[in-house]
Amino acid sequence: MIRHLSINNLMLIDKIEMDFGIGLCVLTGETGAGKSMILESLELLSGRRVKTNIRPDNGQTTIITALVEISKYTFIKKVLDQLDINVEDEIIIKRIIDSHGKSKALINDNLVSLTTLKAITSNLFEIHSQFSEQGLLDNSTHMSTLDDFGNYQSELKKLSETWLELRAAEKKYLVELSRFEEIKNKRDEFEIYYNELKNFEPKKGEFEKLEQKKKILQNSRKINENLNEIINNFIREDPPGIEKLFSKNLLMLNQIRELLDQTTITEIEKLDSISYEASEICRTLENFLSKELDHSSLEKIDDRVSDYKRFSQKHSIEPDLLESKLIEIKNKLQLSEESNLNIKKLTDNLKDIEKKYLDQSRLISNLRKKNAEIMDNKINSEFPELKLENARFKTVISDCESTEFGKDKVVFNIKTNPKSKMGEIKSISSGGELCRIALAIKVTAEQESVSTVVFDEVDSGIGGAVSTAVGERLKKLGKNRQVLVVTHSPQVASLGVHHFLVKKKLLNDMTFIDVVKIYGHDKTNEIARMLSGKQITNEAIEAAKKLIES
Repeated sequence: MIRHLSINNLMLIDKIEMDFGIGLCVLTGETGAGKSMILESLELLSGRRVKTNIRPDNGQTTIITALVEISKYTFIKKVLDQLDINVEDEIIIKRIIDSHGKSKALINDNLVSLTTLKAITSNLFEIHSQFSEQGLLDNSTHMSTLDDFGNYQSELKKLSETWLELRAAEKKYLVELSRFEEIKNKRDEFEIYYNELKNFEPKKGEFEKLEQKKKILQNSRKINENLNEIINNFIREDPPGIEKLFSKNLLMLNQIRELLDQTTITEIEKLDSISYEASEICRTLENFLSKELDHSSLEKIDDRVSDYKRFSQKHSIEPDLLESKLIEIKNKLQLSEESNLNIKKLTDNLKDIEKKYLDQSRLISNLRKKNAEIMDNKINSEFPELKLENARFKTVISDCESTEFGKDKVVFNIKTNPKSKMGEIKSISSGGELCRIALAIKVTAEQESVSTVVFDEVDSGIGGAVSTAVGERLKKLGKNRQVLVVTHSPQVASLGVHHFLVKKKLLNDMTFIDVVKIYGHDKTNEIARMLSGKQITNEAIEAAKKLIES
């Protein structure tokens, strides 16, 4: 529900502020007073493109702002939450247009696209006029109108839940199938890789050890020469080697040990330890030298090192990771078998959910067809009192691709005279007829909807009892929702819960549009003017009072 509307610099409107409420809100005024400009502002708030004729002049900016209550719109709250726009029970929608025709849309001061704006406002209010792109001219609204009339929301909820379940199952199936196909297409390649590596039997750390052995064998002569010389330096007798020198020096130090301080004695003990470690190193070198190196294995080691390098280059990994690669390929081959079995399970599950979805879709389709016949009869019965006695309304339900709402396409068809053919509602050329048809549909079908409905030209070409019938239906429609009506009919205006008078005023040789909310005597005078014209007679005032009282 629109609680407040602010319009700045829109054509002849300098600045107006309007506070609305629930129920029937009527806008009246003389022809050309500017009522259409208020509807224009609502169209712009709905996300409609900016027409050239409404761009502001002289570098000014058009700003249209609406405070809208959304307490009953959980869907809108969810959409805004996904956009990280904090909301409670009210939102501020704003459309700003510069003199070049460029515009931006904001919700709670957050910039949004026109697509998002349309998605939000299409649920909040709909405009019924000859040139509006909203309401019944949008075929996508027809299904929800029929479903509201049928009141099988619990079954629709089941269908929606099944649809979401179906989409999730399809996604899971496709992911598994893609994974299986990827492995399947490379299975022969994987098997070759697996057999190669399995026969090679790579082991973690082996490559480094082989490289070391290869270096030792390739440099064995130099190693032997150096080690022999080093060992000789340790054990020779003349001149004395390292071990002899250590022993001689330690003997001399121990002879004077008792004459030294504790710090020096401690250092002598360290030297004793070093002497022992040096002897152990010499024994280790001797053991290494005593080993017989198998030079015949150099060729084998060299071949295996080359294989390590070849396979690591082939798989673009380090040689030390080839064992892990073997396990990885083995797992992929096993996964192929597991994935194949899993696909069979997912396929069976998908078929079960598809059957459940199709069964629920058929149930919904049957409910729609049954309720469409009832709704058509009720809507057609409304037409005579609305001066549409020659009109015939029919809901056409055809098959379409699967959606969250089933497999039905719902389109409202109409003909306004006996000789014409049935066609879509948007083909109707008369704005007045379109609005009255929309009114008949709304009153009949949308008992639970809370969106704001805007009508323009709803009383065009009618009067008297027909205007009264239109007004009664507008008031009935506004029992639980907000209805905005631009009207020239005193019968309709008299039934308004909120009455706004739109008039032109002259200021400094400039014409501006002004809007005031009227009550009591002012409302009586406005309805009297609508009855009698510019000259308000006593008879017109009395007739206006009777209209309001009745």
